Amino acid sequence: MNKEAALELAKKTGLNAIDVDILKLEASGREYYRLYFDKEESLVMCYLDPKKDNHTKFLHVSNFFTNLSINSPEIILANQAVGVIVQEDLGDKCLIDIDLNENPELLKQSVEILSKIQTAHIPQIDKLDEESLMMQMETIQSIFLEKFLSCEKLKELENLQARAFSKLSEQPWMNCHFDFERRNLMVDSSNEIAVIDFQDLCIGPVGIDLAGIIVDHYISYSDQLIDNALKHYVQCLQLDVSVKDVNEWLRWGGIQRNMRILGTLSNLYIQDNRTFRLKDLPGILENLITLIPNDEFMSLKEHLSSAVMPKLHKELEAL
Repeated sequence: MNKEAALELAKKTGLNAIDVDILKLEASGREYYRLYFDKEESLVMCYLDPKKDNHTKFLHVSNFFTNLSINSPEIILANQAVGVIVQEDLGDKCLIDIDLNENPELLKQSVEILSKIQTAHIPQIDKLDEESLMMQMETIQSIFLEKFLSCEKLKELENLQARAFSKLSEQPWMNCHFDFERRNLMVDSSNEIAVIDFQDLCIGPVGIDLAGIIVDHYISYSDQLIDNALKHYVQCLQLDVSVKDVNEWLRWGGIQRNMRILGTLSNLYIQDNRTFRLKDLPGILENLITLIPNDEFMSLKEHLSSAVMPKLHKELEAL
């Protein structure tokens, strides 16, 4: 939607903004706009086509986050009929623009807010099941490999998916943001981290969100930084486990997450010709290769590196 349409949409909610900036389009289909008013005030408007989805779950979770003092944007108004919610403007300082290797306290703050989210009592939240977890992982085969890269399916990937589900079943299951990464963590005006885009909150394995913040698509953290962050996470939750155990939770959460995202981003391009995240695919695939254990999956790791990765780069160069 262009600026004029966004201003008109804001007017339908009773907000007479004088200007608007187009902020971002998410994989979920949500569109974000910054509305400007007199006296240099601004708010953020999120639009989601009401024919495709609604903001009900986001508003439900937001209400509990507020009551539980989990830092997140205040909801100013919601108009489900036109697909709009308007929320507090947290600014543009997002962790995606900050190197956490040079700001280790921000990573510690991130796992702190994650621990609060994971242990928050929020009723009526769906639990991930075996079918959902397996279907999400399977998209690396049916969409990323077959449809996007025109490659054959790999039997070893099926074995990896089965192992991943087994390992995920063994770890603690708590609230799961499901996209807990730097782009969804803001630094507010009080220099505190606030969480956004939590509409997919569910009950799931703790390793998925841990992988979201620790296994980054764009940068690598030092071993010492990861170790310190995971020690802090264990302390926050008062867990009677070792950092090594938590690292394994992270490994298998990251394997599930990266297989799913490879399928999701490829599908956005195939179905909607949306290329805005295709550049991330090599980094996501590289992270997946790194996370896969070196035991019976060594030949899979080598195939992904020597055959799939070059094919991916060739495909991206041709676009």
